[in-house]
Amino acid sequence: MNNVKNKLPGRPRRSESELDLRAIGKRIRKLRGATTQMDFAHVLHISQAQLSKYELGQSALPLGVLVRLAQKSARTIEWILTGKD
Repeated sequence: MNNVKNKLPGRPRRSESELDLRAIGKRIRKLRGATTQMDFAHVLHISQAQLSKYELGQSALPLGVLVRLAQKSARTIEWILTGKD
């Protein structure tokens, strides 16, 4: 007999909670404005190469960088992640 277990509540599956990294990257680029990647990366205490990966949606932001970005830009973490205030 093939018994199928009921799905247990708890942590959402990755596919249910994934953020759009490209959209986040576009918002980071918007926050950077006319500042060079090198200068903006310096303010965030990351490398220019890493900032480029964030802006292109190739890498997810670690919590520390996300907090610094929100503090430096006066935007909310929610806006950076979702585009909603």
